[in-house]
Amino acid sequence: MNTFDIHIEISPILKELGKLELKSSSSNKILLKKEKQGQIFVPVSNTVDNIKLTNIRSFKTPKGKSSNILVTGIDMFNDGRIVMADQSLRNRLVIINQEDEFFKTIQLEDRCYDVAVMDKDTVATTLFLKNNIVIVDVNSSKVQRTIAIKHGCYGIISTGEQLVVSLWNKTIQFFDLSGNTFFSTLSTADISIHCSVLNDKLYYTTHSTDAVYSSDLKGEVRWKFDCQKSDYPLAITNDASGNIFVACWDSNQLVVVGHDGKESRVLLTKDDGLQKSRAIHYNCKTNTLVVCNLLGQCFQYKVTN
Repeated sequence: MNTFDIHIEISPILKELGKLELKSSSSNKILLKKEKQGQIFVPVSNTVDNIKLTNIRSFKTPKGKSSNILVTGIDMFNDGRIVMADQSLRNRLVIINQEDEFFKTIQLEDRCYDVAVMDKDTVATTLFLKNNIVIVDVNSSKVQRTIAIKHGCYGIISTGEQLVVSLWNKTIQFFDLSGNTFFSTLSTADISIHCSVLNDKLYYTTHSTDAVYSSDLKGEVRWKFDCQKSDYPLAITNDASGNIFVACWDSNQLVVVGHDGKESRVLLTKDDGLQKSRAIHYNCKTNTLVVCNLLGQCFQYKVTN
């Protein structure tokens, strides 16, 4: 990252070509980190002990024509809109704007489990009964393309460069954003239906064994964190420091696990309104955390240290 100035002095004597002088001057070092959709951000916290949550707002997912709501996936656009996967018989994606106002619903041909924002106009969602991933234009509400998967597909995230999908057969698959190019498959320690990725690290939960795992992108386990028995950890997300936020279905808790898997702390409980939460998302650009209960009650928090 140094700056080099090249000075050339031409000699009038033909037998000499001239003199070449190279001067080097140091430059300030620039460190950039890449997050989903090219966001540049600064980690908000390094340890689980100094994480603080401040409630910004609470909102309820609109029921529509049916009283049944089953929110199992959530993500956020850069402009603050929130999109949720409602896997009830309504078969829909729900988008709510920053003012907590209902924006629109997108009807799908089958029950959707999770949703991932790809850009300002496009999301990917998993139709787990049909074993399909569909790419949806949120403006037209039309499916742009369908990706067929051989096994049940559940959690999905976008890293900004790839789609990462959790499958029922104890594997996680990586695709390019178009869904046309398949990159790799890695095996998980047990059935995992949600995962999260930060740089070259993969995090996933195994609800049947009450554990959180961290591995490299080849599937080699870096560490394992054992939750309390019958916590039933499901949804998972991470901040820019690698702290892992986990929604525990049976214990009605939100737990944060440190980047090394050694420290943990309960951040939210049933007393804070958590009731069968299985949809969470951390926005590293705004340092906000969204937690949504299965029946549609959602909470958004500002995360500070």
